[in-house]
Amino acid sequence: MQIDIIKAFIENARRTKNISRPTYQSFLCGKMEKDDDKLNSGKVRAETSTDLTAETVTFDMAENSEPTMSKAEQRKRKRAAKTSQAIFRAIDILFSASQNACPYINDKNLETIDCDEDVVYDDKNGGVCVMDVYRVKTECARPAVVLIHGGGFSAGDKKYRKGLSRFFAINGFTVFTVNYGLAPDYVFPEPIVQLVNAVNFVFDNADRFGIDRDRIIVAGDSAGAYYASIVATIGANGDYAAAYGCKVKPRLLGTVLNCGLYNMQVVLNSKYFLNIDDGVLVSFTGVRKSEFNDYKYKDVCMPFDYINSDFPPSFLIYSPSDFFCKNQGDVLKDRLDELGVYNEHYEARHNSAIHCFSLNWRGEDAFAANELMMSFAKRLAAGKIKF
Repeated sequence: MQIDIIKAFIENARRTKNISRPTYQSFLCGKMEKDDDKLNSGKVRAETSTDLTAETVTFDMAENSEPTMSKAEQRKRKRAAKTSQAIFRAIDILFSASQNACPYINDKNLETIDCDEDVVYDDKNGGVCVMDVYRVKTECARPAVVLIHGGGFSAGDKKYRKGLSRFFAINGFTVFTVNYGLAPDYVFPEPIVQLVNAVNFVFDNADRFGIDRDRIIVAGDSAGAYYASIVATIGANGDYAAAYGCKVKPRLLGTVLNCGLYNMQVVLNSKYFLNIDDGVLVSFTGVRKSEFNDYKYKDVCMPFDYINSDFPPSFLIYSPSDFFCKNQGDVLKDRLDELGVYNEHYEARHNSAIHCFSLNWRGEDAFAANELMMSFAKRLAAGKIKF
């Protein structure tokens, strides 16, 4: 029934004529530069972060498309990006109530949670780069969770993670639930630069928020898990950090990665629902799946090959029935095991446990995944996990 609703939503979006234009962006070694071989000259937006050295340049797809690209091909790309965005926006709407209805939250413990909304973590993008801070006030410095929402890179919002944020808060964590720039207005690597800034903001403001800067966990779901894994890899691998021209200030305590995207080869070898992978790639990188092997920056936009033995301890959630990120979690687990990185995981046992099943709280798989995730986070924060 839910899939039928999403399909109807998509068909309606396809008929819409007012379509947002995806953007192109080129990236290398912390610098965004125009690719003269592929893009015509046109409007350029350049920015430099105050905290990071990476410069960004965004090209408008419609005005800077490849000279040989036909109008029909441009329409296909726009349609693919719009379809992908429609799917993930529909998911947000359909599951908003259930995702925020955390069964562990009641009227009594809800009153103990303070929430500071829309705290700006990057002044250059103040309307986009904001976070909500959830905490139960105490005199002791608490461990922190930087929580990154998913949404296929083009949708999602921190307001859909209230339930999970409160769940962490009542279990002793201060939670920083982050918004970041969405495709197609913000494309690779702009959101990554923003999220590194978010983690560094939390680190720099540890005293303000009463957290222990040595106990910061980065967590995310779907696209958010992708971003969390990249932030963790930047923190663990100096060469990877140099490629992005930025540095994660804290030594991250751990990660929680829920149904994320980590290995592009798995994507290229898989067939996806309504070819959604094509739309995601067009929105995020400006290239289609069939063109990815020729994408100039394919080697830096996925963290898998750069994950090393210094990657922080991790908890992985994944499902064989995940129609968006199938086979990603088990491939990442194998990689962490191979490198000797401490990890725990929950793999769903029922076919009904689809993409990011734990966020909806219902059912045996969601209950088990959330209980084990919280157990991992609390033991890690308490220093009870030896690695």
